[in-house]
Amino acid sequence: MTEDVPVTRRDLLILAGVSIGGGTIIASLLLSPALSPQFINAIFVGTMTLAFFLFIPVMGLRLFIDDWREE
Repeated sequence: MTEDVPVTRRDLLILAGVSIGGGTIIASLLLSPALSPQFINAIFVGTMTLAFFLFIPVMGLRLFIDDWREE
C-alpha cells in the first residue's frame, strides 16, 4: 500500500494560516501582547509547534475531503 500523497500549495497555505493564527493566540495567552522580542518569539514557538502537530491531521482531512468529492 504505497500511495503518494501530493502536498499542494493550498494545503500548505491553510496549514500556515492556522498555525500563525493559533501561535498568536497561544502567545497572547502566555504573555501580555506587546511588540517585544519575547512576544514575537512566543508567536514563533507557538506557530512551529502547531505546524508540527497539525501537519498530519490537515493532510488526513484533505484526503478525506478528496475521497468524499470523488463519490
